[in-house]
Amino acid sequence: MILENKLINLKFSLDSIQQKARERTVKTQNVEYDLETLIKRIDQKTIKLDPDYQRRHRWSPETSSRLIESLILNIPIPVIFISQDVDVDEEATDSARYTVIDGQQRLTAVYEFMKNKLALDGLETLSELNGAYYKDLPPFLTRRLEERTIKCLRIDSTVDAQVKFDIFERLNTGSIKLESQELRNVTARGPFNDVLKNLAKGTFFRKLIQVDDRSPDESTKVKKMEDVELVLRFFALRYEGHESIRKGFKEFLTVSQYGFNSLSSEDILDRARQFEAYMQFIFDVMGPQAFSKWRNDSGSMKKMSNFNAAVYDAIAIGLASSVPVSELLARKERLVQKLGDARFAVFSTPKFFEAVSGSVNDAGKVGTRISMFADYLAS
Repeated sequence: MILENKLINLKFSLDSIQQKARERTVKTQNVEYDLETLIKRIDQKTIKLDPDYQRRHRWSPETSSRLIESLILNIPIPVIFISQDVDVDEEATDSARYTVIDGQQRLTAVYEFMKNKLALDGLETLSELNGAYYKDLPPFLTRRLEERTIKCLRIDSTVDAQVKFDIFERLNTGSIKLESQELRNVTARGPFNDVLKNLAKGTFFRKLIQVDDRSPDESTKVKKMEDVELVLRFFALRYEGHESIRKGFKEFLTVSQYGFNSLSSEDILDRARQFEAYMQFIFDVMGPQAFSKWRNDSGSMKKMSNFNAAVYDAIAIGLASSVPVSELLARKERLVQKLGDARFAVFSTPKFFEAVSGSVNDAGKVGTRISMFADYLAS
């Protein structure tokens, strides 16, 4: 009987494996481009070369120069992975046909050199070329570079967007690993993605998440695009709801961003304005440390951190889900009192404190802290 049950369970497992294998199998094609063709495709926007998503991890001139030296010397370099986002038979659109999944830094280095934006530096084998731009190379070297080919692995246009995100994450082999939001910034490009990055630069928002507006680029949150992910976090929880967290919080945010990119420009603008209004209101009422975490220590409140993402969820989403943005000013007097008392009233509740501690992205904890704060505001 036990053996029979094991065989039945194995059969069901095999069916599940076969189903996932069919759904997740990636269709690819090996292609090879010479550098002259690659540069033309980038110029024509056929290949989207968007250094913005890696602006905090750009290669140094020395690293880029060593790649150029390798190409000149015909030394093999790793394969470039590209995603075909628009089928060749589809009509031309404003979107690029191809996204670079792995190899962005390499292509950026080649493009900048061949566009005379990079001077070679730190070369040892071809040290005579140090200081030279592409235009300074002798004709035989420019021909050699233009005709040098790079192998690419092209991923089919029919692959699901979430699968492409997974592929990008698996192939994220750079010396500095990209964070989840940096990956979304490539695989989930679109109008909403652009708005997320702009909202993350807001004065009130930056103060609330403890980013010094005088030197934001020095903040770890900014370097890793955690600030942008926090903005996405607000919209995902506000409009998709914690009930949609089924396969993990990271996938929940990724799927949400894909969906938000398809919104109309009017809806995107309206949501952006609401976000800014809530952040300014919270800052005005609770101050720059509104999202700090507190602990009730024998009746005395002890601050544990100046910013906590789980507390941010509770307060920002709890407020947005309870009070329409149009009623913030009309209900300000009441909200000032409630938000002012929240530190003691909410954090003194063991269930709430547990919901902002430990594995805070667990769907149950997310729902608990948001609903508890919303109920507190409504009481």
